[in-house]
Amino acid sequence: MPLMTRTDVTAVKFFDNYVLAGIGSQVNVFDKNSGSFLCKKEVLTGQKIYGFVISKCRQRILVFGGKKFTVVKVKVECLDTDMLERCFEPVVCNDWLLSCLWCGDTIALLTAHNVVQKWDVSSQTLVSEHASKDNSILYSGLLVPLCEDVLVMAGTVFSESIIHKCGDKVPLHRLRGHKGVIFSISCEPDKNLIVTTSDDRSVRIWSPKTIPMLPSNSLDYWQNIDIVCKYELYGHQARVMRNCITNSYVVSVGEDSVICIWDFEGKLLKKNTAHQNGCIWAVDYSDNLLVTGGGDSGVILHPLATNKHYCESQIINIDVGMPKRVLLTARRNVVILNDEDDLMYYIIDSKKTTAYKLSHESTYKLLSLSSCKQMVAVADMNGKFDVFAESCKNEPVLVNLIDTKLHLGKILSMHWAGNRHLVLCSEDGNINVLAYNNNTELYASFSLPACKERWLTSAAVDMKANIFVLGDRCGNINVYVKGKRDPIKTFIKVHGRYGPTSITIKNNHVVTTGRDGAIKYFHVDSISNQFNYMNRKDLEFPWVEKFLDKDDNLICGFQERVFVVYNMRDSCKVLEVACGGGHRSWDAQRCIIKTKDKFEPIIQLVYVKNSDINLQTYFLNKLMSRNLIKGSHSKEINCLKVYKDSQDNTKSFYISGGEDTTLRISSADIRHDMNITFRDEVVFKHLSSVRTLKLVPTIPNGLLVISGGGRAQINIKNVQFIKNADEIEVESQELVEYLVKGTDKERKGNQSWKNCTVDFDPETRIMDIDVIKDNEDLFIFAGCSDAVLRIFSFNNTFKTITESKYHKTCILKTHCFRFLDKDILATATTRGNVAFWLIDDLHSKDNWEPFFIVKTRESGVNSIATKVFDNNILLATGGDDNSILLHFLKPNQGELTSLAIESTWSSSNYHSSQITGILIVEDLLLSTSIDQRITLFKWNIENGIDCEYKTQMYSNVADIQGMDVLDVSSDSIKVCVFGKGLEVVSIPKHSN
Repeated sequence: MPLMTRTDVTAVKFFDNYVLAGIGSQVNVFDKNSGSFLCKKEVLTGQKIYGFVISKCRQRILVFGGKKFTVVKVKVECLDTDMLERCFEPVVCNDWLLSCLWCGDTIALLTAHNVVQKWDVSSQTLVSEHASKDNSILYSGLLVPLCEDVLVMAGTVFSESIIHKCGDKVPLHRLRGHKGVIFSISCEPDKNLIVTTSDDRSVRIWSPKTIPMLPSNSLDYWQNIDIVCKYELYGHQARVMRNCITNSYVVSVGEDSVICIWDFEGKLLKKNTAHQNGCIWAVDYSDNLLVTGGGDSGVILHPLATNKHYCESQIINIDVGMPKRVLLTARRNVVILNDEDDLMYYIIDSKKTTAYKLSHESTYKLLSLSSCKQMVAVADMNGKFDVFAESCKNEPVLVNLIDTKLHLGKILSMHWAGNRHLVLCSEDGNINVLAYNNNTELYASFSLPACKERWLTSAAVDMKANIFVLGDRCGNINVYVKGKRDPIKTFIKVHGRYGPTSITIKNNHVVTTGRDGAIKYFHVDSISNQFNYMNRKDLEFPWVEKFLDKDDNLICGFQERVFVVYNMRDSCKVLEVACGGGHRSWDAQRCIIKTKDKFEPIIQLVYVKNSDINLQTYFLNKLMSRNLIKGSHSKEINCLKVYKDSQDNTKSFYISGGEDTTLRISSADIRHDMNITFRDEVVFKHLSSVRTLKLVPTIPNGLLVISGGGRAQINIKNVQFIKNADEIEVESQELVEYLVKGTDKERKGNQSWKNCTVDFDPETRIMDIDVIKDNEDLFIFAGCSDAVLRIFSFNNTFKTITESKYHKTCILKTHCFRFLDKDILATATTRGNVAFWLIDDLHSKDNWEPFFIVKTRESGVNSIATKVFDNNILLATGGDDNSILLHFLKPNQGELTSLAIESTWSSSNYHSSQITGILIVEDLLLSTSIDQRITLFKWNIENGIDCEYKTQMYSNVADIQGMDVLDVSSDSIKVCVFGKGLEVVSIPKHSN
């Protein structure tokens, strides 16, 4: 059994207090209440699991997928691999299985050609077979038990669902209306409901026109009803893959990562996004829980609750004036600034309002709340200044601490930096920092660099280093040190043109948010006052406002008119509220309340809409989903490298890039044999798909990660692995973000949109890169889709060295190795050519060409590996023609340019599709392919090159794109294959 499997979760099922998940050919078992992993077992070798059917006695579970089925038992008393017992070896049918049903000691199976097979479980023999007259290909199906027989619901490729009794030639009903393939059918006869989902993005709820007074499990019932479509529902933006009918709702999930909860009247009650934009393949429910399995390899438990279960709403009536600004305080009360020069304090529990008269001259007022949410500052443009403090104990009350007039000129902005310092920006960019110590005192003064809108949008202070980080309205972040009036560093347009919305300083890290849909991370050295940009995280909504908790996990913002709370740890939205948008006055906070002798986390949201103050309380326990398995890449992984840090041998790091445009650094803890904890540590975004990556180790415990892909983009990141207690923390810094053809702005130049020419040249892709380190310089060789070999250098700065247009077709692979004390580059193309280039003085090369070329095949070379021994080269290649080729190359009299082919070996017998990965380890050769096989050979050159087949393994990962070696021992090789997911397998060396 594989050591670790992460691929599409295609089946989920609640069983008593357990959750079953089908991941590839394995069944994983979790505890429903605690969410802990219990065990896993290989059940359907060679097939994906697509369904679980529990017997009526609830002692046996039918597991099916592909063309196989078997039965397992769950032993509650065992908590290891023996917890699942397979009753018999998987039975192979003659067609794909879509639905299964227990019928006593026999089982009924519906195949993809509308044939019902009945099997005896005890003997695993076929009892009978019933073919339907409508034997078109089915994309979905459902078997419904009747007291006399079995009812078949068949979802066809022709947009209709056919209902017929097993064995009957004439259908009972044809449900027409969908405009695409039927992907799922659910039926609850007791509720008189049928739900279908389709390729046309719709969900349809069907029901009898009139309900007869007949048992719903009788044939008469189905013969005497007229089924009509009651509701046609559209809530998804892509294909709707699955649905289920709960006690009160219809739940649909789709390719758009959306979970829609509908009532039986077709009203959309809740819409939630999960699985990181990956397709949701499976769904099931139990009581008040919902479980989903997705294309990001994740399994998630969701609370099955709608707005009425987790939200309390009220409208605050202040009676006096119109509300202009609202804030939430530490004691969960509301501060309101109205248009009649009043500051109102509303106590939620007693619904009591206290008004404080402000003697301000200007109608333009600024209101700001400190980080502790107890200090409220009010100032007008002319300098009238008040500070109020909320009482900590006893009856909630606001106390006016400061009532004074400031002579700072016209005040344009005011922000708290922490709890004691208030940053005011007046005209001409004058910044004054006030501190409270029984009275106001001037703590520091700064000058804001000239810009179009010269005022601040956010502020933060690091008291240990006396550093102030201020964000202005033009999008810049300025770093100041007390005692210096001008900024020591300025970052231009960090969050677009609106400026950062919040700045947080914690443990020498500065985190900023903005209205560009991103969180940006900086590092500050408190000793040298060095301030460096590290990296960014892109979120799913454009207006990112602030963090709601101290752990920097829950973050809020807006997506057009919708208020959003996002869970950073699980990469999913927690809450969406249609409040009208962030341009109105609003505030939100996370806090703890006591309800019924227990403490519950809540989110409070207050906002002004139509002159009403809306206060809403959301209970997080009824909102937050739980990850049973954390998701990762939602699409194919194109490249992957494994890194083991010397500080902890039990942990491996997987650096991977994929079609979902992300580059991820993930950790896997292998201390537990059964449950390997896998999680994403850092996620980076590319403009397009990530095709290739290389790792360059740095001292002491770090890596340079060089990645490339679509849009001809090359990125370089410095990654450090820092030991902190028993954990290893991953810190990263972006060093280079380079586009071969430049950004859109650079391409356009100063031309207006009228004169701007259109570039019809398709975007170049970086297909593969390799790296050679020469002292402190890195030379990066990039093979591109436009047939150009590009060479770059990096040593603090990134620059282009040269390029070669020798190849006339797309370069698929680049591979560097050392031979005869010289650096050699091998490039492989779509025409099957492998070219060898001598790397010496690249700066003086004007017309660089290869010194040796091997024609390996007529089609593309997808994988390449070399081994140098005894001044000879063993070249291994795999390609689109399904073949593996070995070339034994030898130089004549040690002359590199006289390289010649001594012998060759080839075979296309071991894989049925293109070879995507090949490795040479010692005297062994490993190959893998899209056909999901991993093959081990042993090579020798005694009488010319020869390969001996040793063993072959099946992988659960579809569309395998390559593999990397984790570990080599005396008796096995541990490799990781990647494609639609990843899998770690151990291959014995001495198998036959």
